[in-house]
Amino acid sequence: MSKDKLEFVSAIITNDEGNVLILKRRKDLKLDPGKYDLCSGHMKEGEIPTQTMYREIREEIGVMQEEIKKIEKLGQITTPHEKLNNTTTHMYLIQIDLSEDEINKRLKNVQEPEMENAQYVKNLNILRNVQKYSDFMRSIYTEELEKVFRNVQEKLNDREELKRKQWEEER
Repeated sequence: MSKDKLEFVSAIITNDEGNVLILKRRKDLKLDPGKYDLCSGHMKEGEIPTQTMYREIREEIGVMQEEIKKIEKLGQITTPHEKLNNTTTHMYLIQIDLSEDEINKRLKNVQEPEMENAQYVKNLNILRNVQKYSDFMRSIYTEELEKVFRNVQEKLNDREELKRKQWEEER
């Protein structure tokens, strides 16, 4: 990673029902206090994107790598940054089997907590609207991000369709 380029990782975390986890940043932080965020962070020197993703999930919400049921790389997008033109975010879709209550308990036990609380939203459009209308950290809504949201929605729809078929077969 060169000094004129920043790389970030961002995870869209879902539960078994296909709900998307959003995190609210603590109000006493200097950077984007009280805003919503995904589990995200910058890559440290020598890290590869998956290492960063596992580290950020552990540091921000207390979820260990072995608790992740499914991980899928969604690709990378160019992300605007105040000082640099050459910034990339590696996007992941993560599935975990933890309740909102369990994640909020874990938030209280992380070493350097950034997040005030976590909640699952039932519809990816809620996340899209939060991002688009600026209650979101570093709110810059791009066409690349919209493509990621559409891709995730298709995957969530496929997951729901598979569940429906399995349920029908069991009947």
